[in-house]
Amino acid sequence: MKLLSVFSTLTSLLSLTTAQNAVLPADQATWDLLNRVMYVSGNAVCVGQQGIQYPFTCDAFCSSFPDFELITSWDNLQPLEFDVSGFLAVDHKRKEFWHVFRGTNTLKEQITNLQVQQQPMAKWYSPELAQCDNCTAHQGFQIVYHNAYELFGDKMKETWAKYPDYKNVVTGHSLGAAAAYLHGLNLKTSGKDPLVITSGQPLVGNRALAEFNDRLFFGDKPDFTALGPSRQFYRLTHREDIIPRLPFWDPYYHSGGEIFIDYPWSQPPLEDLKVCDGAENPNCVFSTSILEDGTVGIVELAHLIYFINFSLQCAIPLSPAYTGN
Repeated sequence: MKLLSVFSTLTSLLSLTTAQNAVLPADQATWDLLNRVMYVSGNAVCVGQQGIQYPFTCDAFCSSFPDFELITSWDNLQPLEFDVSGFLAVDHKRKEFWHVFRGTNTLKEQITNLQVQQQPMAKWYSPELAQCDNCTAHQGFQIVYHNAYELFGDKMKETWAKYPDYKNVVTGHSLGAAAAYLHGLNLKTSGKDPLVITSGQPLVGNRALAEFNDRLFFGDKPDFTALGPSRQFYRLTHREDIIPRLPFWDPYYHSGGEIFIDYPWSQPPLEDLKVCDGAENPNCVFSTSILEDGTVGIVELAHLIYFINFSLQCAIPLSPAYTGN
């Protein structure tokens, strides 16, 4: 009888583990959403270079979004300051308010990436987030987000007052994804209910923070495989990209919500876009070793391809023009 009980327990644990490691196909609506967001996100590289001009023009993909209006852009030009650049814009046709953070592409941002010590959530976050029990996050990521917030916060609040019914959309790539993750948490705990989509996001905080994010965006019993308009958090990863695996030591831990691109180039086929259950699913971006990702994947390639080529320069795009609505 006791042996039967042990066998039953082991079977249940195996079934649970298998369910948590599930990988399901994405649908066309999810592909379309992520594709559009990556094209908008790709414009952020122009900030600090040629720039984004009013109403919304730049040398990247701005012309694909004629209904966008630039609110502000920011770039901290102090050479040794912690820095993440980006822009705020509104899409009047869709009634969306976009908060876009640029990825890593300068030495000062690389220095920031080395500030790996975790610290409690800063007091300047929303009261609910600042009081998150046992939540800690990467010190450098908190610094870059705080410094950026100081530059765009007033314009953000003015835009909320002017367009109170516009949906908040938060996105960022690489270092910008870490800032977008923290910004999404900040807005969510402030009652703004944002749509948050990160790409190439490194690990940001500890397990307490990750599970706090899961509860906020997926509920007390999260179903990370659920798709549709009610889903408000997507963590997009790409095959052989090492950045979502870093920092690779405890206590860093990912939130759930991973969508995995199992395809080497831009514009992945629908069948290669996977919905991953669990927080660190071994069948998705964690399916290869860090050594393999660092040698075969090559950060400069795998990390820069997320539906589009995230060029390091604001210039003629390396990806086809956006053709969605």
